[in-house]
Amino acid sequence: MDKTNWKLLKLLEENGRLTFAELGKLVHLTAPAVAERVRKLEESGIITGYKAKINLEKIGIPITALVECQVYRAKEREFKALVMGLDEVVDCFNVTGPSAFVLRVAVASMSKLDELLERLIDLSDTRTMMVLAQPIERSVPLNVN
Repeated sequence: MDKTNWKLLKLLEENGRLTFAELGKLVHLTAPAVAERVRKLEESGIITGYKAKINLEKIGIPITALVECQVYRAKEREFKALVMGLDEVVDCFNVTGPSAFVLRVAVASMSKLDELLERLIDLSDTRTMMVLAQPIERSVPLNVN
């Protein structure tokens, strides 16, 4: 990974619809050279896909919360199976510490959040934090190297 590849990753994360010509201008390479670099990043598994960013509030899902789940002993498999089937779960992180999992969930109302939490309480103790804002949203760190 050289500095050009890092810059390409950051640019593509900001706007995955940039053309190879546009990317080339920004990193001072030809479009074919950029295309080759991006292809290699994809083939190596560094770039795993492209997706649209959705404004959940605009589609009627205004509430986002983080739910720490301290899973009961011997219930982890059951918990994972349950969480995999919950449409409201946007992200699931298996973490260290007393809470084995942290979920990012998105729901249309507080009553929907309450229903979701009710489904989790048979398998875990939960602690919920409401997300007020997300000032930073990125997957590539800015200062690498």
